[in-house]
Amino acid sequence: MPRKKYEHSAYYYAYHHGWTHSDARTYAGKYLDMHTYCPRMRERGDGEWNSKDWFKYQNSSKEFDSTFNPLILFACAAVDIGIAMRDTVRKLADPVERDRMKRELMRDLRRIRRPFYYAQEVERRRELAIARRKIKRRRTTAPMPTPEELLEAWDERKTSREAMIRLGGMIHDLECYVDNYLKIDEFGKVVGRNRGIRGWLRDNMPELSPKYKTLMRYKALAVRLRQVTETKDPKPTSKLLKKPYHKAVEKILADEKPIFSHVFGALEHLLAPETVMLDAPKVRKEQRKGNERRSKVRRRAKT
Repeated sequence: MPRKKYEHSAYYYAYHHGWTHSDARTYAGKYLDMHTYCPRMRERGDGEWNSKDWFKYQNSSKEFDSTFNPLILFACAAVDIGIAMRDTVRKLADPVERDRMKRELMRDLRRIRRPFYYAQEVERRRELAIARRKIKRRRTTAPMPTPEELLEAWDERKTSREAMIRLGGMIHDLECYVDNYLKIDEFGKVVGRNRGIRGWLRDNMPELSPKYKTLMRYKALAVRLRQVTETKDPKPTSKLLKKPYHKAVEKILADEKPIFSHVFGALEHLLAPETVMLDAPKVRKEQRKGNERRSKVRRRAKT
C-alpha cells in the first residue's frame, strides 16, 4: 500500500507546482531546495528542462530566490518534528517495534563499550602473563602418570567420586612434567605458549586428545579441592584420598553419587559459600520445569 501524501504540507505544495525534484526526506530539506527556484516552463536554447536534470542545473546557482520565506522554513521544520514524534510514539506503542529498538540500542551500546572492554582485558591479561613468568616451575612427589594409568582412570571416572578426584589429580601432576611455558620474543612480548598437556596427549594418547576440555574440567576439580584443603606443592592430590580424610574431603565423599556438577558445585560452595548455592543444580532443574509448565499453559491458551 503506497504511503499517503500530505496534501496540506509545504513539500506537497512545492512538489505539485514543480518547484523541486530533490530526494530530500524532510519538509525543511524540500523547502530549502526551492531557494534557486525559476519558472519551470522557461525556454532555453537547448530545449526545456523539467526533470531532475533541470533541478540540478537550477540548484547549482548560488543566488537565493527572492520568494524565500524563513517563516515557511520554520513551519516545515515544525512539521518534521511533529511527524518524527508521531512515528516514535507509534513505534514505542508497538511491542515488536519496541523490542527491535531495544535490541538496536543494546547493539550500539555494545559497540561503544567494546573498545574500552578489550583495552582493559588486554591490560589484565598482560598483568597475568607477567605474574605467571614470576612463578617457578611446579613440583610434585608423584611420578609422571603413564598413558595406561591415565586411560584406566578415564574409564573409571564415573564409578565414584574418588575416581573423579584421582583422574583430576593425575592430570594436575602431569602438568609438572610437560613444557607449558610462555613463548617470549626478542622484544619481551608474550607471543604464545608451549604445547603442554594438549601436545603431550596428541603425541602419546590420541584416543584422549579430543577429550582435552573434559580432562581440564577434572583438573579444575582437583585444583578446587587443593584450594579447599590448602594443599601446597609438592604434595600430590592422591595423598588427600588416604585416611584419615581431611574434613572437606570427608564431606565431599559422604555423598556417593558420582555426578561431576554436584562435586564441583560443592567445592565451589566450600570456597565461597556466600556467592555459590550448594543446591544450584537442583534449583536450576526446578526453574526449567517451571518454565516448561508456563510455556505449555501459554500454548494451550493460544489454541
